[in-house]
Amino acid sequence: MNEFEKACNTENYTGETSQENVIEWIRNDKEVTVTLCGNSRYATKVRKLAEQYPDEVKIMHVNHDNSIVAHLPLSYIKISHPKIMSEENKIKAAERMSAMRKHL
Repeated sequence: MNEFEKACNTENYTGETSQENVIEWIRNDKEVTVTLCGNSRYATKVRKLAEQYPDEVKIMHVNHDNSIVAHLPLSYIKISHPKIMSEENKIKAAERMSAMRKHL
């Protein structure tokens, strides 16, 4: 039995959850396949998107460890450099947020 077959074999399920997340697509295709850890924030987000947009986001399979395999439009995937803020800007942003909350 190869490693893939072992991973798919529920008889040998140890209760451990996968930590692997995968995004895959074929160039020029407009749909991606994602495999996500069951309790990750990304899996939760994809589940919510599937509820909101069932014609666009489809959960294809839920594994024994609650990880999911889903299909969604490539346009949903965004890769960007994280925003870097100075301490001064973080403090100013926190003050603005606090002021906004007071006015609610």
